Amino acid sequence: MTAQQNYVEPTGNQKAGFQKGDGFVYAKRLPTAWETFQKEEGIPLWTGVGCNDSRDLPRGDWERVGGKGTFVQLLGTNNNTGMFVVEVPARGALKPQKHMYEERYIVLDGRGAVEVWKNNGSAKTSFEYQQWSVFSVPVNANFRVTNTSSAPALLLGVNTAPKVINMYQSKSFVFDNSFDFENRFGGNLEDYWKPGEDFEPQPVRGRAMITTNLIPDAATTYLPLDNNRGPGHRWLAPNMVGNTVLQGWIAEYPSGRYAKAHHHAAGAVLVCMRGKGYSITWPKDKGGVNPWKDGYGDLVRMQEYGPGGMISAAPGPADWFHQHFAYGRDPFRVFNYTGGVPGNESAFGGLNSGDDPGAGGEQIQTSLTDIDKGGRAIPYYMEDPHIREYFTEKLTAEGATFTMPEEVYTREGSNIKVMSD
Repeated sequence: MTAQQNYVEPTGNQKAGFQKGDGFVYAKRLPTAWETFQKEEGIPLWTGVGCNDSRDLPRGDWERVGGKGTFVQLLGTNNNTGMFVVEVPARGALKPQKHMYEERYIVLDGRGAVEVWKNNGSAKTSFEYQQWSVFSVPVNANFRVTNTSSAPALLLGVNTAPKVINMYQSKSFVFDNSFDFENRFGGNLEDYWKPGEDFEPQPVRGRAMITTNLIPDAATTYLPLDNNRGPGHRWLAPNMVGNTVLQGWIAEYPSGRYAKAHHHAAGAVLVCMRGKGYSITWPKDKGGVNPWKDGYGDLVRMQEYGPGGMISAAPGPADWFHQHFAYGRDPFRVFNYTGGVPGNESAFGGLNSGDDPGAGGEQIQTSLTDIDKGGRAIPYYMEDPHIREYFTEKLTAEGATFTMPEEVYTREGSNIKVMSD
């Protein structure tokens, strides 16, 4: 503890605040409650634009949780989204947990079961998981992750902890609260963990959505044809446990194809669950539409990643273009697991930035609309020539085939939707 200092008011033409000899006023960067919490947990912290495979990240003993873990804080996510890898010991279990924030898991390796129960009830529900299962736990419900295999299980978690911890700045409120959210985990729970099967139009966008609290194998589950990010593009939004922040989407690109570059604010993190791919990202205001052609290729960041790997699609802080490529022989499947409810995207700039039309009104989804039509996506005929050249080279080296329809590289064919893979 340091002694409290008394504020001294400036005199004459002096400026208040911290100053140096150059005449500027400076601000100190103090740690947030979330950043302090991360240090107190005592596990490693991984930072950067992404990683090839999160299973290879270093892990340390995580006393509070009861396994080993590491925090993952990719560029553009700090104090907004919490991410971590946790290791469940072989034939063991993590400690029971509960918390006042939304949380979702992708199983990277292993198999086991999860028990879930209310604070004011003794009856437990449970479900089994395997590699590439995706599940979410209701806010403030008790849960315990067990490992039934003879090798450690690895889970990749994402949550809204930074916002909640920064807001309340009370571990007791966040981790020891006895409130039950009956609207999210209440009533007859007999079929609560039964995987959903029916697709429905997402209420805001009209694209494919499935209401389910568990996806047994997200790497192979069927994804309906979408075509919005490119020809043959498939897409599905999982609506889980009543989450209002964590919904996101799962997408797949056929081998030899790639997405249109598009831009929005920071926050989206893509996790690969199948295939082999890479993503590129660059600042819109500095690199422009054609970064290599215009001499700004050095601003472009690239991340190759396979199953378990990830990238911060738009590391920011300003809008960044980003683009995703399936250069392996198999389809490239990714999960935007930090994403919010599609359509409610003020953070990612998904809707038109014009006046709010009010409830029931309509706005253009600018991240899905080409820039020559007032949107945020670069049509293929306008993209930097280096993009296609490099992609073709990667495919050749991998023994894969370029399968993009030639007509999409013309102005007339830029919006063609190819209805098959």
